[in-house]
Amino acid sequence: MSSPIPGVVAWAVIGYVTVLLSGRIWLGGGAVIDRLINHMGLWSIATLLIYRCASTPTIDDPANQLALGCVLMTTTYLNSIGRLASADSEPDTVWRHQRNTALLALAATASIVLAAASARYSGRSVDLRLAGDGLAIGCAFALPLTYNTFVFTRSCLGALRDLDTPRAARIVCIGLIGSNTVIWGAQALSVSQLATGWPDRPQLSLVQAAFTLWVAFDSTLLAIPLVAELVLRAGMDRATRTCRRLLPLWRDLTAAVPEIVMPADARHGSDPATRLLRMTVEIRDAILHLGTYLPAETGEMQRNTVREPESDRGITDYAHRLIQAAQARKAGLPPAGTGAPPPLPVVAHDFDAELAHLIDLARIWPQAKAAVE
Repeated sequence: MSSPIPGVVAWAVIGYVTVLLSGRIWLGGGAVIDRLINHMGLWSIATLLIYRCASTPTIDDPANQLALGCVLMTTTYLNSIGRLASADSEPDTVWRHQRNTALLALAATASIVLAAASARYSGRSVDLRLAGDGLAIGCAFALPLTYNTFVFTRSCLGALRDLDTPRAARIVCIGLIGSNTVIWGAQALSVSQLATGWPDRPQLSLVQAAFTLWVAFDSTLLAIPLVAELVLRAGMDRATRTCRRLLPLWRDLTAAVPEIVMPADARHGSDPATRLLRMTVEIRDAILHLGTYLPAETGEMQRNTVREPESDRGITDYAHRLIQAAQARKAGLPPAGTGAPPPLPVVAHDFDAELAHLIDLARIWPQAKAAVE
């Protein structure tokens, strides 16, 4: 068998990575790190495809030699991503560093191909061993691979030590470090085989299996922003869903007090979190402006809500009075009083608490509006 990976599994991984990478490219993202990740994905797919062309699982096959070079090219982007994450660098600096590491990977690949060709020309078997051509091939592959993955792992450890790193980013960093240990584990097994003869199987099979697992796992982790962007574009994120729940309340209150509506910021108009904050502030401002139009609290309104839970009665009564105040102001009627509006039934001490109260108000708003009208 020329490959340790069954064909159905290998093609499934190739298709999976291709779909994720296509999604990343389709959604755009011109940041340097996005472009580095996309390039790394392209090299990963190229490597997996070359592995499918190999006829034997040994270094004699030119396809395996090129695959080793593609593995090195893939890890050069890990090196650049790690350096970019560790320090703020100018795009030109990052790409210049990437070109330099890519040239080193090409040089290592050329060394592997030349060492294999020299062994074949001399009639020697091309195999990884602790002497001669085998040692040259092993060093040309293992040293750049270890260095590139080490630079990336060091940046992940730095992010874990940073107390400001979000929890989700910490989980991703731990996963990426774990995937690199798979590569290191394969290298350790290769060294063990060179020294002891165990495990008794082609060494390149270990490299291919480890790389395939690494690509599938890392592609999944790096697709998390893709999923988040798709959720955002579909309007299924939490902020957008909350805006939709507040929309009827916001529309009626701002129609009564249109002067408090802030102009949309062209830079942040499509940001759901900013839109939610602006909507919350405008609802609160409208309530304050309608304070002098609020009718006095009556027992009749409470009797109309006798079937509602006790916790809903106060906010339902408040909604009835607020609707009447909005109608009075829209009709141009004089204020009903000069006092400030009473607060919502539960006093909010922070933004999250206030938002929760406004969501409760928005929940009963349509029924309260129908009862008043």
